[in-house]
Amino acid sequence: MASRLNDDLLHDFKEQKELINEQIKIFEPVAESLSRPAAVHLLGQGTLIVMEIICYLLFAGTVAFAFLLNMVYPFYVLRDLSSNPALVGNVGMENVLYFNFAFYGLIILIALLFLIVGLNLNAIRRKNRILSVAGKNLKTLVGQHLRRKAAIDTIEQRHFMELPVVQVSQRVNEVPNPGYGD
Repeated sequence: MASRLNDDLLHDFKEQKELINEQIKIFEPVAESLSRPAAVHLLGQGTLIVMEIICYLLFAGTVAFAFLLNMVYPFYVLRDLSSNPALVGNVGMENVLYFNFAFYGLIILIALLFLIVGLNLNAIRRKNRILSVAGKNLKTLVGQHLRRKAAIDTIEQRHFMELPVVQVSQRVNEVPNPGYGD
């Protein structure tokens, strides 16, 4: 009975050692790439906030510009164009309306683009924060795995040098369960 317990413990120890080594190989490069400074990910947090605020202000300014268009120096010509019967007669009222709609459509498109850029900057800033937290947590996890690996190596050097090598033929999940199914 003690022999089976020793074999099972040795088998479990070897599997833990393999598992820790595999997890370190997986986590270490990811933790290293995520633990880079936030500026490497894209831009610094402060720069992203400033650019986001500027985009929102440009959006609001563009919307205000659409309402104040007839009062701004070079653009009041649109109002004069639509109110001057001689010009409307030459170009046609339909063309003047289409030109006004196109001009206001471009202003609305520009405003929407500023809004979209601002929202994307906000999403980038939130993702950078998430990546920073994930990098710190993965770094902690890799550190814990490395400490466990060192403990396993110490136990192995202290106790297993004189023992014969036990071949791991089956993993724990591959051992048949006599109480379940065939």
